[in-house]
Amino acid sequence: MAEQQLHTVTTFLSLSESLETNPEAYAQVLHPEVEQIEYPNLLNKTIQRRSFEEILDNIRAGRELLLNPHFELQQAHASASGEVIVEARWHATLANDIGPLVRGQLLAAQFCMVFELRDDKIIQQRTYNCFDPF
Repeated sequence: MAEQQLHTVTTFLSLSESLETNPEAYAQVLHPEVEQIEYPNLLNKTIQRRSFEEILDNIRAGRELLLNPHFELQQAHASASGEVIVEARWHATLANDIGPLVRGQLLAAQFCMVFELRDDKIIQQRTYNCFDPF
């Protein structure tokens, strides 16, 4: 069970990292009723809540803004209750200027993500991003 949960989560992270936008690919790992919650950080000052479609919209926006995003998985733990907790280092290069950030600038962050699964698919993701100062 834990192996399948970890596989589902790492598949989702790989899809996100590659900036894949094919809904069918995500349907393999995201529950139709998925909710992604991103807690406030240096880029988003308020809690962001995203549905399946909004997750894809966010990734589509990322295709315009980011070059070579990459997750370096540091730790992953699957619990008996169906949660997977992941710690990862993330980085990407900006493709365009965004406010005070400039094209070519490296963005980096430490992520802690908590995934809840139902029917072997992600039903909720809570993300806590700690961006390096920029």
